[in-house]
Amino acid sequence: MKKASSFLTILQNTVCAVLVLLMLLAVPTGWLYDLWAGTGTEQGQQPSGDVRQLQRQEEIESFFLSSTPATVSGDALVSCPLARLRDVSQEGVHTHQGSSGKHSVYVSEYMYADYPVPPFQQFLQSLVGGYYNRYYLAQLPDGSWLCVYFDDYLAWTQAENYPTGYLRYTTTEERRMLDRMAKDYAVDPVYVLDMYRHGKVSWMLDVLLRLAVCLAAAGIVWGIKGIWTKCFKRERAETI
Repeated sequence: MKKASSFLTILQNTVCAVLVLLMLLAVPTGWLYDLWAGTGTEQGQQPSGDVRQLQRQEEIESFFLSSTPATVSGDALVSCPLARLRDVSQEGVHTHQGSSGKHSVYVSEYMYADYPVPPFQQFLQSLVGGYYNRYYLAQLPDGSWLCVYFDDYLAWTQAENYPTGYLRYTTTEERRMLDRMAKDYAVDPVYVLDMYRHGKVSWMLDVLLRLAVCLAAAGIVWGIKGIWTKCFKRERAETI
């Protein structure tokens, strides 16, 4: 009986640790910050009637030069081997004091992967998906492809239209990634449609939010466990 109880305790603690790890690292919270984004022509908002949908690759340069707000449909998406921090201020060396001294961790602005993305690297990107957004290729109606960047949770929703964005030149890291993918897809490595509302997330506040959720969940679990234990002891006492 003790062995069974010990096994259940170990299993419970393991499950709780895994859930806490997923909550702290992987669970997307971007949807929470988008609840008040509204509709309009600003980056990251739901597109209004003034936002045009890109149809052909030939339109990309004119949209860029005129700073025309744009969006794309979500009919076809291809994951790219690159992800970027949701809050770029998180990039750098982070030092904390532990029981065995100071420990430093370097957080890179970009997370790189091989192309095509191996399953293990795809799993690693998903594991820290709470802090990084992946890039995607979106297929335009003319059959060509365009690199897009938005909050990663939107790829799960399969939305018909993604948020309002603006075309910009790619960074060095983005262009290197697109140069590799251009061998397989008709994509222009010079431009990316940026639909992410930069600045909406503070990674420090986001960590506190995740910790608060974990503590609240732990309180509920321990409360239920306490009630169940009392009921079990009471029933056992009555049978004796």
